[in-house]
This record gives sequence, C-alpha cells and structure tokens, in this order.
Amino acid sequence: MTTAVAGWFIVVELPDRLAPDQPAPPAATQNAGSPTPTPLRTMQGTHRINHPTFTDPVGLTLTGAAVHSAPAVRLADGAQRSGAMWSAAPLSPKRSFSTAFRFVSAGRSGGLSFVLQAEGPTSKLPLDQLRPRLTVDLAPVAGSPTGTVTVTAVRNGPPVSQGPAATDVDLGSGPVTVWIDYSARSQKVRVFVSPGATKPSKPALTAKVDLARTVGGEPAYPGFVAFTADAAGTHDVRAWFLSDLA
Repeated sequence: MTTAVAGWFIVVELPDRLAPDQPAPPAATQNAGSPTPTPLRTMQGTHRINHPTFTDPVGLTLTGAAVHSAPAVRLADGAQRSGAMWSAAPLSPKRSFSTAFRFVSAGRSGGLSFVLQAEGPTSKLPLDQLRPRLTVDLAPVAGSPTGTVTVTAVRNGPPVSQGPAATDVDLGSGPVTVWIDYSARSQKVRVFVSPGATKPSKPALTAKVDLARTVGGEPAYPGFVAFTADAAGTHDVRAWFLSDLA
C-alpha cells in the first residue's frame, strides 16, 4: 500500500503472517507469542530499526520493569508497573520518518506510548520527566472495546497534546498494529491503527508537530514506554521497524 504524505511516498507492507488471530499474551513465565518471520519494508529511506521479532534485542536498552521475553519485549506486567525500551539508533529531528510496530496489551490496564526523546538511549527517567520529547499515546477505553490515540509534544514548557482521537480498535485486548508517519516538510504526524496487517487508508489522528523545534538540535532516540494500573495488565512489543527518509 502507498501512502502519499506531503510530496513524498511511503510504501509499507506488513507480512501476511502478522495476522490478527494470534493469541492473547501469555503470563510472564511463558513464551511471549509466535515470531514474526518477515520484516516490514519501507521502499524509501534507510532502515534504522528492523526487529521482526525480539529473539535477539541487539541495539536496545530495557529499563524499569521491561524484560526480554523472547520473541517479544514485555514492557510492564502486574500492578503499578512501568518499563521502557530504547533504541541506540538516533533520528535527526529534521528528517521525515516512518515506523510500524506490533504490540499486545492485556487486562485493559494503563497504556503504551511510542516516544522520541533527546535524553539518550539508556535513559531511566519516567515518561513525565523526559524533556524534550514527542509521544504517541495508545490507551484502551475503560468499559469499552475501543481505544484512544493522543500526540503530545514537550519542549521546556507544559505538554501540548492533540487528541485524544477515538479508534474502534480495542487497544487493551489482542494484537494491534500501529503505523506512524512523520513528514518534516508538512510537520505532520499521522497515526494509523489496525487489529490486522493491513494499513488503514485513513489515519486515526493527524497532528501538527514541528519535531525539530520540539527536540531541538539534539538527536532523537526512539522507543516505547508502558505502564499498568492493576495486576491484570501486561504490555508486550512483538515487532518494530523504523526508517528515516530524506
């Protein structure tokens, strides 16, 4: 599928075996799900992150409650837990990028965020203390099989959020695939959400963000932060791909 974004094109496809019928995540002592055999492909740019599974989490740093549970990374498990995963491959905030990832959250507890931050690839700071940063927050809606998407930019002052936008995808049960496309030219972040392997034609949320101004001249390190509210909650990342573009 080809997505036109402000003068450039991102062609992305997820493997057929990234199917929406995979089981719910197991307990922390069990295997974290079937592997994803074939990577997402971006037809332009440079693949900076290419993890069809996390059998070998090379180039990644896990902090807080995050643990390697091959072939996934479990960011949080249990009541009031928080964990993060950061890549050592930085992005230039002046360039466009495209990323896609697969996650499974169970228990409808807490939420998961994709984050770009300038603190560094080994940061142990809580999410609310990371400055500057850009976050795409994905959270289930209590008592409803739906979810919300919010984009938040933080420089030095108060956070500036856009959204939340409702999605009919249940973000608190079963596998979810997310695509995030950022155009440096139009300064727009587009977030697409699906329970399957097909990228939707319309984004769940489009937000206006000047990433270079938000992050400044520092490189931006991509990663994930998740937290749980109760003992039933878990958040697993099963696959992650990221390309930067001219």
